[in-house]
Amino acid sequence: MLGGLAGPVNLAPLALVLLALSALASSGCAAHGGPRPGPTAPGTNATAGRPAAARASTAGVSLTGQGPIRAGAAWRVITPDLSSGTPPRMAGFGQGRDATGVHDDLYARALVIEVGEASIALVALDLIGFFHDDVVRIREEIKARHPEVGAGYVMVCSTHTHAGPDLIGLWTPAGVPLDPDYVARVRSEAADAVAEAWRARRPARLSFVSARLPELVHDSRLPEVIDPTAVLMKADSADGRDTIATLVNFASHPESLGRGNTLLSSDYPGWTRHVLEEEFGGVAIFTSGAIGGLLTPLGVGLTDPANGEAIPEKSFTLMQAYGDRLARALIAAWRASAEENGEGSSFVDRVNLDVRSSGLRVPLDNPRFIRGLSEGRIRPREVGEDGTLKSEEAVVTLRTNGSKEPLARLACVPGEIYPELVLGGIQDPQDPGADFPGAPAERPLGPMLGSRHRLVVSLCNDELGYIIPMSEWDEKPPFAYGRDSPQYGEMNSVGPRVAPLVLRTFEDLLSRP
Repeated sequence: MLGGLAGPVNLAPLALVLLALSALASSGCAAHGGPRPGPTAPGTNATAGRPAAARASTAGVSLTGQGPIRAGAAWRVITPDLSSGTPPRMAGFGQGRDATGVHDDLYARALVIEVGEASIALVALDLIGFFHDDVVRIREEIKARHPEVGAGYVMVCSTHTHAGPDLIGLWTPAGVPLDPDYVARVRSEAADAVAEAWRARRPARLSFVSARLPELVHDSRLPEVIDPTAVLMKADSADGRDTIATLVNFASHPESLGRGNTLLSSDYPGWTRHVLEEEFGGVAIFTSGAIGGLLTPLGVGLTDPANGEAIPEKSFTLMQAYGDRLARALIAAWRASAEENGEGSSFVDRVNLDVRSSGLRVPLDNPRFIRGLSEGRIRPREVGEDGTLKSEEAVVTLRTNGSKEPLARLACVPGEIYPELVLGGIQDPQDPGADFPGAPAERPLGPMLGSRHRLVVSLCNDELGYIIPMSEWDEKPPFAYGRDSPQYGEMNSVGPRVAPLVLRTFEDLLSRP
């Protein structure tokens, strides 16, 4: 999930490309097929002209504030217009899916939280992903067109719906450019949503609950590790009379409609939001958690409680049932906590807000993506002369006064992180078929966050594809687990060096005083 060719690029490495970009998603994002280049050993150059070690850039944002909470929320529709021109290509599940209609609208949904002199804005897009360069352009557009907005840090994430338009370029045929007017419209609507949320902010209180829902998640890759915890943050007016917003974080690919669907849809996140808004009011926002691996609703096997019959997979019936069960589990958890005022319910109207972000340079090792850059087949983004991409991570911390343990932390992850990189559970001992013998296991993000409530927001401020534990990287034979072919994932990752870099950057952010 990489960017296109815009800005300075060292063309020498591009001559080493091995594969065409047309090997695309059979299971969510990319398809298997064709030879796969074997990754190099740690500490060696993966491609000529590349640095041996990944580099982190410490430039970023540092904000702190304390006092009463103010919050606002808003939404804008970003559904493509199908009435004229070439229909958009849909993202995920390979090429050849032109949108034929609209089942439900796609949105940019924004939440602003202000505490004292510190403030953040989060906007979630119903898209497969959005590159860092375009995130920066959204921030610039907010400043240019909405100078009244004082949000100190703006995060842009994607829900990762596989029933939305391709704004990356991986699923669009060669010679068919992405629609720049639509990309500009998405940026504009996102900026407008943030501005409206900023204008709507008012005194607020926050509460958090979680629900464990292992029955809603299937892991299609070994080792089987899932994050079954759904988290709900609810922002109410300070008097508790009405809801400003609900924010959901859950780890399961929005791909319940499958490859056969050609209707634009926000997939199950849209129905989850619908149920939450019917129950609570306000603006519901969905964010994807640690969905790498691949965590998916397909294969879960839901039944209709009314008749006990299996719900057909890859159907709108499944989409609605899945979104409904997720939403109602969180609603029940919130109602129970509110009534009992016990564990899991934290109504706070004053907090300490801490925001830290860091830029990083990500080594681009995937030759398929390198070729896509050289051919201009992927959405343009700047590539450095050293063959790295500029990306970004962030941590947002909320603390109640006098508490050492954070009430909540949000980690902004620039790709689809594997759950074992969050929870732990990296294969140990390492499988003898893995490509990097002796590669150390990365320190998991979840324990690092150390908060009562944890929101790991994938596809936040970038889409770098799968973030895979280096010791589990398995692209060349002999394959792990005695398989005669590789598992899904590596061909849709920027490379094996990304996970160590991402986790080290989070460790650095969280260790700063």
